[in-house]
Amino acid sequence: MPRKFHPRSRLSGVRDAKLIVIASEGAETEPTYFRELASLASNTQVKVLPLTRNEADSGKSAPRYVVQMLDDFRNSYPDQESNDELWAVVDLDNYDLTETARLCYQKGYNLAVSNPCIEIWLLLHLKSLSEYSSEVLDEFRENPKINSRRNRLDMELLNILGEYNKSNLKVEKHFYLRTEKAIERAKKLDDIKLRWPNDLGSRVYLIVEQIINKK
Repeated sequence: MPRKFHPRSRLSGVRDAKLIVIASEGAETEPTYFRELASLASNTQVKVLPLTRNEADSGKSAPRYVVQMLDDFRNSYPDQESNDELWAVVDLDNYDLTETARLCYQKGYNLAVSNPCIEIWLLLHLKSLSEYSSEVLDEFRENPKINSRRNRLDMELLNILGEYNKSNLKVEKHFYLRTEKAIERAKKLDDIKLRWPNDLGSRVYLIVEQIINKK
């Protein structure tokens, strides 16, 4: 039986607007971030529909599974408009993304990779990577587990903010007013000719620019 994924709002009544449909590898951080960002931006021209997995599928997080989420969405809504954008948002971590990139290109999906993970995008709201020593940047690249709940980048966000909860990001308090600075920093780090960032960085800014209606 095919898996079913449910967008957070219905397509009916919004077909006058381009949709940005986001399927994310993370079940907490990314949906929370994009949902709150869209709400804060109050952008009526773009509808952000983070997709969430069924409880039975919650253990699956490989990038190819994110592509399957977008397949399921497209199959559920065959009347999808041609100007809608479907995004796979994934972390580099230890995955080989070659096959995922090939599938996204083949299916017309956009791919936003964070290297090593989404927390690097959040960190760019707060600090430039040029402020860190080469030793600390190496720690970020490796991003080891510090304890059972947090990795190195989690701990960096916790140390800066005094709080960091993946399912309760407090986007308005900690990140929203710094969005343009994060975009600026991410662009400087990015070589858009590459399929994804080969070093520390994130392509999430490509989605965020549209959500906050920056041209």
